[in-house]
Amino acid sequence: MPTFTASLASSAARLLAAGFLLFGLSAPGWTASTSAPESTSEFPYVELSPSFVTNYDGGGRLRYLKVDVSVRTARPGDEVLRHHMSYVRSRLVELFSGQLEENLTSTEGKEKLRQDALTLIREAIDLVEGEGSENILDLYFTSYVIQQ
Repeated sequence: MPTFTASLASSAARLLAAGFLLFGLSAPGWTASTSAPESTSEFPYVELSPSFVTNYDGGGRLRYLKVDVSVRTARPGDEVLRHHMSYVRSRLVELFSGQLEENLTSTEGKEKLRQDALTLIREAIDLVEGEGSENILDLYFTSYVIQQ
């Protein structure tokens, strides 16, 4: 009987140690992903996350566009943009979903879409704030994937 108890205790100790090891290795990842460090730069980048995923070109087949967008701002434009993020994202979804396939696949079309998105964000900020679009400096596609 003592052999069974010692074996059970040994197995429990190994299982407990494995649990602590797994939890200890994964815990720093949880804390790192919960909040991004704040930028102290005079010109911060604001990532409009999560990714924009929308269908486009209302033809017969379903086609998808996935875009990651970052906006370069001058302070305090970053806070204004964050404050009105829902409105800005809604307007961008409308813009992205209204595109034709030929505009999304060419280099010129992508650049036009980038400029249109930048203009749209500036107009949205001016509409809700009355001013402030001068603090929205540029827009970048950090990921751009289409499924035809």
